[in-house]
Parts: sequence; C-alpha cells; structure tokens
Amino acid sequence: MPRFPMVLLSGQHADMNHNPSRTRRAAGAASVLLALLLGGCAGTNGDPPVSLDKSAVSHVAGAAEASGEYAAAAGIYAKYAESHPNDPGMQASFGNAALAAGEVDKAESAFRKALALDPRRAEAHMGLGRVYLARKEPQKALGEFRAVLAANPKDTRALNGSGIALDLLGHGREAQQAYRSALAVKPDDHAAQNNLGLSLALSGQYDRAVTELSPLALEPGATPRMRHNLALALGLKGDMAGAAQIEKKDLNQAAIADNQRFYEAVRRAMTATQ
Repeated sequence: MPRFPMVLLSGQHADMNHNPSRTRRAAGAASVLLALLLGGCAGTNGDPPVSLDKSAVSHVAGAAEASGEYAAAAGIYAKYAESHPNDPGMQASFGNAALAAGEVDKAESAFRKALALDPRRAEAHMGLGRVYLARKEPQKALGEFRAVLAANPKDTRALNGSGIALDLLGHGREAQQAYRSALAVKPDDHAAQNNLGLSLALSGQYDRAVTELSPLALEPGATPRMRHNLALALGLKGDMAGAAQIEKKDLNQAAIADNQRFYEAVRRAMTATQ
C-alpha cells in the first residue's frame, strides 16, 4: 500500500506535524484560559458566579483550533455548552472541534443537539455529514449535504462533501460534477480541486487528473497528501519516473519502490476488469 493513503479532502483541518508534548502544553494553557474565563466561580466578597463570556470562549477555542489543538478546543466549547444547552451555534462548534479531535460520538451528539434546537442550521448538517463520512456511511452523509444545498445551492463545503459521498458510492461522474460546481463558485478551492483530480484518476482519466493535481502539488504550500495524490495519478497512468520524482520529497527509496509495486498492481487489476 502507498505510504500516503488515497484520501479525499473533506475540508477538515489536519495537523501534519502533531507533537504530543506541544498538545499537552496547549491543553494546559487552554485550561488556564478557561479558568480565567470562568472568573474563579465566585467573587471574593461572596458575589454570584461569573458567567462565561461567549465571545471570549469563541476567541480562546478558535485560537486552540488554529493551533491544531482540537481536544483542548473541544473541552472549552463543551464547558460553555454545558451551561448554555440551548445555544445551537455553540453545540455545532463543539461538534466540529470534537470531530477534528477524533471524538466522533461526542461530535454526533453535539450536532444532533444543534439540529434539535435549529433544524435548518447548515453547520450542524455539515458536521453530521462529516460524521457519516468518518463512519463510512456515504448515503447518509449525502442526505445531510443535500439538506445544506437545498437552502444554499452554492455552498462549496456541501458541494465538496456531496462529491466525496458520491465518489464513495461509486458515482464518479456525479461526484466530479459536484466538485466542478464548487470550483465554479470558488475557483481557488483546493479541496475541491484535489478531490476532482483524485476522482478523475480513480475513474481512469489520468491525463485530466494530472492536469488538475499538478498545480496543487507543485506550489510552495503543497501538503504531502497533495503531492502523493499527483504521484498516484502519474503511477496509475504508467509514469513511474514522474511519480518517483514527486514522492522523493517525502519518501525514501524503499517506500517509493513499495508504491511503484502498488501502482503496477492497481494498473493490472484495472486492465483485467476492462
């Protein structure tokens, strides 16, 4: 198997340089900030407890998310949501952070609470759709993304999510149309462009896949995932030298050789089914 899996980008954040000690430090800092937000529960003169300030909670939790510390952010949102159970926006924010932290059950619960309070909340439908993708239930995910598109047909996140679900269901042509619709609204949507290229590669349209994926993989800010999706398209096309040239930035020769054997095996399997 390839060292970097063939993964569609859903728009979720990914910490490519996860560091456990950094996570612990950030979580500790978040806890201190949360304590300050709580105001110590009560004043020194017997004053009533100080309530959490929503804007401050959002600011601190957002900073934690921006640093990739999703567990810390989820804890902050959860604390606020406990004392404000009727705030659908904060429930959705908690769900997003929990899902990014890999806590799928907590995320689903939060999104369902948000939808119970506000059935039309797009962020909660989007989150629940991503939960279903994480659980490999693309048909259910598609229903959630389509609920968002019913209210806003130009929501690029929902278009991209729909494309992922359709690809997982084996409906490549429809998936590619969804990605193109997202790009028509937002031409610089890297997730949609990446997913379109990968979808084209997996449906045997290698030249078109390479055309879509090359600009992403070769730009200065490209991620390993973007580079290896291009390598996949090149490998499936039969351009092993081109694939190796892309992969050498991230992989050693042994790993590149493993990938090349994988590409050849997939090419043989696809040829046998034609």
